[in-house]
This record gives sequence, C-alpha cells and structure tokens, in this order.
Amino acid sequence: MKMITRVLAPLTAVVLAGGLAACGGNGAAAGSGSPAAASAPTTVNTSAPLYAKLPQSVKDKGSIQVGTDAAYAPMEYFDADGKTVIGFDKDLGDLLAKQLGVPFVYNNSTFDGLVTQVNSKRFDTAITAMSDTPDRQKEVDFVDYYMSGSVMIVKAGNPHALKSVDDLCGQTIALQRGTVQDAYVTDELTPKCEQAGKGKVNVLAFDHESEAMLQIQQDRAVAGLQDYPVAVYSAKQSGGKYETVGDQVTAAPLGIAVSKDNPELRDAFKEALQAVITDGSYAKLLDTYGTPQSAVTEAAINSGK
Repeated sequence: MKMITRVLAPLTAVVLAGGLAACGGNGAAAGSGSPAAASAPTTVNTSAPLYAKLPQSVKDKGSIQVGTDAAYAPMEYFDADGKTVIGFDKDLGDLLAKQLGVPFVYNNSTFDGLVTQVNSKRFDTAITAMSDTPDRQKEVDFVDYYMSGSVMIVKAGNPHALKSVDDLCGQTIALQRGTVQDAYVTDELTPKCEQAGKGKVNVLAFDHESEAMLQIQQDRAVAGLQDYPVAVYSAKQSGGKYETVGDQVTAAPLGIAVSKDNPELRDAFKEALQAVITDGSYAKLLDTYGTPQSAVTEAAINSGK
C-alpha cells in the first residue's frame, strides 16, 4: 500500500458553517500561479509535440472539453472568483495541453454523472480525481496518472476514538456519492462488519464533499472517508476542526476517463502523460503539491484492479 504523507500547504480554502468550502482563497493557489498554469495553451498550436496524435474531431473543435466536479480540493476546485477551476488535476491538464497543442476547457458537473456525459460526447474526457476501477472500465477507458488510497477524516480530537476502518462498523459516516469510498463501504466494509456481527455501516451520501464534511462537524456522522491527499488537505485547511486517523485503504490509481469509442484520444493522453513523466514536469508538479509518493512511474491504461 503506497502511503501519501504530505500535501500542499500554500493552497487556500474557506471554512463555511463548520464545513469545508471547495473554493480558493486569495488566488495564490496552484492553478493560478504554478508553472503548469503559465504554460497552458490558450490557442491551438499545431507545432506541439503530440498535436498530430489528436483525433480529427478535437482538431476541428480546437479544444478538449473536460468534465470535472470542482468541489474536491486540492485535486480540483474553484478559485476565489467562483469560476476558475484550479488544483492538481487542472495543473496536470495544463501540462498535457502543452504537449497536445490545444486548450483544455473545464466544465463543472456532478461527479456521478460524468461518465455518462463522456459517453454521450458532451465532454471529451473527465479529469476529476476519478478512481480507475474494474466496474468503471466497463464503461470508459482510463489513462492512469496518480496513486491514491482512502483514509478516515474525523472531528478534531477524534471524539469516537476511531483507529481503523473496522471501528466504523455500526456507525454512521458521511461521504461523496458515486466515489470509490461509497463502493468500498457498500461492497467490502459493510459485509465484513455484518459477518463479524458488528452491524452495518450507515452511510449519508452527498453530491459534494463539503456537504459530507458538515455532517461530521455537526455530529451527524462519526467520520468520513476521502482520498488520502484530499483528507490531509481538508484537515490542514480546516483551522483545527478536523484530523485524519488510521492508515489508508484501497490504494489505487486515479485515471483520465475517455470514451471507449475514442481510442485515438485515449492514446494521445497516454503519450502526453508519458512525455511529462519523462521530461520531469510531472514530478515537479507532484512536488509542488507535496505528494511525490502519488507518482506513477509510467503512463498506463486501465491499470486499476
């Protein structure tokens, strides 16, 4: 299991009503001032290293339409203007866009509808901290770019003395609907709890992570489960309201989702990712966010198990 022990400190977030708002602070966050953002194309560059690899449909549009749920700091969220998407996934997209030679246009949408919108061709791709799972591979292809597990996040002081996910048996937790954490609790943790005679895990599921966090702060849930870098970031930015506990579970790759009907775009993303891994800009971006252990060593398709 690959542990992630650091997360970006300079990013800013706003705490609202005891919960975490998925928006930026003063505009100094990654995405508005990082090297990746500065290099992102705003017009088509037919001389870009991998422009020729793009499908004709993308060349004709002159952009790649990206679906994302901008409510998941530090991976993707809104800057202070409430419109500009920033975060790790946005900055990675900027690196890929430089290789491919077309702007990436970000469209905010609900997480659990993104796969459908990719397959309906509303979006060319979804880049939104989406876990590459066998079930999702039946619907879309993934170019895997980041390793992440899940960890518990609790109210500061850990009032329920939780030590591991096994302590969630018979308890109520809050999480984001449609995520790998949602599936993990339903398919693995609850059956394990019931088999041990400890009672199922009661789930409060929401469209956005900020809504789930509010349930923890207001004592409607004993904990949440989040991607490890997100949980650490949330705790650090909460002003002492939350903390993470226990080890991460279900460490797995996050992937860029592409329709199975569009293998040319999928392969272009794969080559672009490999290019930024090879030239070192990917590693620099991970270092900017304090998550070097999240690195993939090579671009791969559908590596989630």
